[in-house]
Amino acid sequence: MFSKFSFLFCFIMCCYCYHNSFKISLFRQKTPRENMLDTPNIPEHDIWLDWVKKPKPRNRTNDTIPLMRYLDSEFYGIINVGSPGQEMKVIFDTAWTTSWVLSKDCPTKSIGCWFHSKFNHDQSSTYNATNKTYLANEGTYNLTGYYSRDRIVAGQSLINQTFVEMVGVPYWNVFTKADGVIGLAMDRGDGVTPFFYNMLRQTKIKTPIFSIYLNRDRSSPKGGSIYFGGIDGKHVHHINKTVKENITYAPVNTDSTNWEFNMDSVNLWYQNKSIPVCDADCVAFADTSSNSIITTKDYLKIINQHIRAKPLYFGRYEVDCNTINQMPHITFVISGEKFNLTGTDYVQKVSAKLVTVCISAFVEGTATSDKNHWLLGGAFLSKFFSIYDLEKKRIGFVLAA
Repeated sequence: MFSKFSFLFCFIMCCYCYHNSFKISLFRQKTPRENMLDTPNIPEHDIWLDWVKKPKPRNRTNDTIPLMRYLDSEFYGIINVGSPGQEMKVIFDTAWTTSWVLSKDCPTKSIGCWFHSKFNHDQSSTYNATNKTYLANEGTYNLTGYYSRDRIVAGQSLINQTFVEMVGVPYWNVFTKADGVIGLAMDRGDGVTPFFYNMLRQTKIKTPIFSIYLNRDRSSPKGGSIYFGGIDGKHVHHINKTVKENITYAPVNTDSTNWEFNMDSVNLWYQNKSIPVCDADCVAFADTSSNSIITTKDYLKIINQHIRAKPLYFGRYEVDCNTINQMPHITFVISGEKFNLTGTDYVQKVSAKLVTVCISAFVEGTATSDKNHWLLGGAFLSKFFSIYDLEKKRIGFVLAA
């Protein structure tokens, strides 16, 4: 008999992505080229296809990159690396400083490189070697590679960028859609200038702000957008036809390279009572690489107790699908303003045939073990439009439109 747990085991083994949540319903979406081209007889080029559709604006001061969504857990955009450009899918990651792509030197034994596009620098006329190796020890796994320098075309911007060609990634990377990462965390002073800093220095983008909209609407193939050079006002919720919601800002911790900030508290509203989850020294940072909301073991225990979550697999938790609308609100208080998540915000349904499983976005992570850290991923960022102000060293949130 096809039991619920046999289904879950098979499904998660095939589709699991580290620190991400997912859904099984699949549909064919247009490729980036199909979305960008108006007619099928326009030739393809080795640059971002916005340049094919229309001439480059003369006085451009910002740039927008569309994002695609994969399994409701991964939001990625398209870049071209090298000359001629090699197309790569990348996550624009606010929790990572270094930019990297998978390399053609990735060995066959490295399972995480399978089924991905890989950058071949031998085919690029603008490639420059650095003879510098890279190693990131992430605790349970390592990332290894070497630094390279080449051009990256993202949106309508051409950036000369130092990045890592990865030759060793964890096995679970095989289940992801992206071929690499564009790091959008702040400069850590290691001599490698982050991508957004180079955008400001090398292009006409003047305002040191970017904003990110993530779309989890299952009826749309669009995953959102990232807007470099300002705030994309159309994603700020309107109170009425003429008045927009106020953006709430919090100063970021300048001692950290992440977009890290302090929260006043995290509370759970259960049976008309406020139950404190974190009421002191609550530290958070935005994480566009994951759909999960990651916290400590103790905080997760409080949340799971009140949403009646049961262990599933790989650190994920299942809840009763019939109770989603009755689940407690979870409130994140930032700079005195309340940001509420309901059950429909932090629970996702996974369905196949007659089996439906509802999975909580809350998980425990090793990155939160030292402090009262919260990693606010897509379950939070898809409801609240986020603004990253590099000049004033602050992060902003507002209800997304």
